Amino acid sequence: SDGLFVVDAQPGFEKWIGSRLVAVGTTPAAVVLERMKTGISSDNPFGWKWIGPPFLNLRGVLEAVTDVRPGERIPVTLKNRAGRVQRIRFATVPPPPMTGVPKLISSRLAGAPPIPMWLRSVDRNFWMSPQSDGSLYVQFNQVRDDDTQTLKQAGASFDSALSSTRPAKVVLDVRHNNGGNSYLYPPIIDALTRWESAVPAGQLYVLTGRNTFSAAQNFIAQLDKRTRAIFVGEPSSSKPNFVGEENNLKLPWSGAIISISNRYHENIPGDTRQWMEPEIRVELSSRDYFSNRDPVMDRLAR
Repeated sequence: SDGLFVVDAQPGFEKWIGSRLVAVGTTPAAVVLERMKTGISSDNPFGWKWIGPPFLNLRGVLEAVTDVRPGERIPVTLKNRAGRVQRIRFATVPPPPMTGVPKLISSRLAGAPPIPMWLRSVDRNFWMSPQSDGSLYVQFNQVRDDDTQTLKQAGASFDSALSSTRPAKVVLDVRHNNGGNSYLYPPIIDALTRWESAVPAGQLYVLTGRNTFSAAQNFIAQLDKRTRAIFVGEPSSSKPNFVGEENNLKLPWSGAIISISNRYHENIPGDTRQWMEPEIRVELSSRDYFSNRDPVMDRLAR
């Protein structure tokens, strides 16, 4: 919520983790993100904040939106955690393969506290953890089947856990969920609607963020329609009604791959909101992130 920060680094450059990006060349970080907007496919401003930063790993993008010239080492101004501002010139290397926008990792700062629950198993599509206060924490990270569990099976396990323990509070975390196949999530919603019928006083908290997108946006729109969900955290990076799905097309001369949306998802007819606005808004600061704190769960624990 308070700027662009270095969260990871190549071997030998770890000392810069935790530093805030001040400028690239002479272009301030805020201007860099603003200039990138025209080249980013997004539904709202939180989409820019989510999709934009990974593109800063690409030299061509930096040359397009800053005063960095082709061929030179890239001058970057960083402010470290002690408050010292330094201007460094970095050489570029080929970026690692990336399939989609990466999910948030836990703090890589040396001596950071233990990894918080919300960053512990981001690679798992769906998992549950009963809490000491009797509530059930559920993390839904991708609307896809995985090698060990389909979402239909996950929904059945979820339904069984809800019916056997009848928790008074369910916390459903979709902050890392950037979508998948919207035909797969109905068993999760069905389990929740049955639990709400069986536990009329039950509280359902849905944790959203800038990474909540596409099929996950469809999912939370259905929760908004069909359940008593209270949304907590950051706004989603899509609208309740939006264009989605895609056909990929290879351009004949450049060979670049583009995608063209082929479907309009009208989850809530007439809804013109730009995002799902949380009833309890809590944004992640750099202080919380690098200290491995989860301000959203801390807020719910009050």
